[in-house]
Amino acid sequence: WIVKLPSARFAAVPENEFAMLELARRAGITVPENRLITTADIKGLPDEARAPGTKALAVRRFDRLAGGEPVHMEDFAQVFGQYPNDKYKSRSYANIAAVLWAEAGEEAVAEFVRRLVFSVVIGNADMHLKNWSLLYPDRRRPVLSPGYDFVATLPYIPNDTLALSFGGSRSLAEITPDQMRSFADKARIPASPLWKIAVETAQKTAAGWESLEQADLLPKDLRSSIQRQILRVAATVK
Repeated sequence: WIVKLPSARFAAVPENEFAMLELARRAGITVPENRLITTADIKGLPDEARAPGTKALAVRRFDRLAGGEPVHMEDFAQVFGQYPNDKYKSRSYANIAAVLWAEAGEEAVAEFVRRLVFSVVIGNADMHLKNWSLLYPDRRRPVLSPGYDFVATLPYIPNDTLALSFGGSRSLAEITPDQMRSFADKARIPASPLWKIAVETAQKTAAGWESLEQADLLPKDLRSSIQRQILRVAATVK
């Protein structure tokens, strides 16, 4: 398991990611097993990191087999030969899609588009190159890893923009058919199924939010901000 501790800067980040992972699952996205735990139950933490009532997010590692053997994994900064500090530079989401189309196939691209649309809808500005990865379960052919680092970041950094260009835009306010066509053209992949995937993902995200029990774990202002973002963007994807 990987344990993500509370942020010293932003409120309820583990709860935020916990809720967004469940919302992603309801939108049809593959996510790893995860659970919210109290920091007091984590051994080895200093006292200042174990404040009463604080939560951490535990995520089951998907780069390990059942027996603990490692599975080779590459994030897209590694795929493109870029240093971690350059994870916001030089590439676009179309570049990632092009690699997936060539190496992992049509369904991997469809899943990538679901996650990309979902990230815009929830206001996740931080889906940089290191937040997309390939796994090699058979040590030869890559597959897209489960989704991770789904956090609604816009409430923390208002007016932020996407980490990379999506069809020539970094806007978190809308997704348009022209934008999706531009994305497909740049990736050199068929455009025809992509808008349908976008519409379905946006609708499932908005519907899933309405009944998302995990949202009750969030502070009221954070919950309200995420809701405004979801409803605003989902309304543009029709």
